[in-house]
Amino acid sequence: MPQNVIRRVAAAVSAAAVVAVGLVAGSGAASAAPTSATKTTDNVKVTKSVSPGSAERGATVTYKTVFEVTSAVDRYLETITDVHPAGFEYVAGSAKVTASGLTSGSSTNPVTPSLDNANNSLSVSGSWLVSDRWLSENKDVTFEVTYKVPDAARAGTFDSGLSFQVGTWLGATTFNPIGVNVTVEARDIATTTGLEVPGTATVGSAVDLTATVAPTPAGGTVQFTDGEVPLGEPVGVVDGKATLSHSFGSVGAHRISARFSGSDRHAASVSPTLTTQVSVADDGDGDGGTGSAGSLGRLFGS
Repeated sequence: MPQNVIRRVAAAVSAAAVVAVGLVAGSGAASAAPTSATKTTDNVKVTKSVSPGSAERGATVTYKTVFEVTSAVDRYLETITDVHPAGFEYVAGSAKVTASGLTSGSSTNPVTPSLDNANNSLSVSGSWLVSDRWLSENKDVTFEVTYKVPDAARAGTFDSGLSFQVGTWLGATTFNPIGVNVTVEARDIATTTGLEVPGTATVGSAVDLTATVAPTPAGGTVQFTDGEVPLGEPVGVVDGKATLSHSFGSVGAHRISARFSGSDRHAASVSPTLTTQVSVADDGDGDGGTGSAGSLGRLFGS
């Protein structure tokens, strides 16, 4: 059989020792990455596929592997090892095998896999008939397993692999990688930035400008501005809030806004613009200040 298509793993080497598969080179062409592949060794044909081919962080994907024979020689599968992208998490109870007995029809049954997280793989064992001959036609074996895409997964296209052991064969047959890819779409979570400012203020007196980012991000900063002029340095977001103590230097209407920088998994956003009316301090003779104690301005943006 062609050595460039498969490689036999010596019997002393566990099928679980297959290497982890990683980011596909040239992942910029992720949309064209194949989500199904078929390989043949001896009279065993195996087709592996993944659905969906694209998934966001936290979503699930299901790999399906179908074993067939291309001649009248029966085969018995003893071990199937699925190699998944690094970090993908097995969904408990999802592994199942559909197979037929020598004289019975097909049935689907759950199987308990042996997990090998160090090698990004899991294995199931049994004795499953693969046959296609007179009185035993179309007895294929199908293995299905579902994984969760990690919440912190990198965006990109990731390959997978496969290894299986046929009874009476020396060692396992391995295709790793096999060319069945899943594309992780790491879209940022949309945020809104709210803003609280005083309705009025006096020149030289410190007031608080507060921005609230929702949903609460992990990190990031907020830049407050007066019109187009930045007010101080960006302020770190802690527990979804950023507060700047600021003293206005001139009278008049000051148009305040806040811009969230964005952070890991959270998109940037900007608040609506609110106005603070600034006047000089009342000197006690009744003609110093303008305006009354205004109410607190509060509004959320996008």
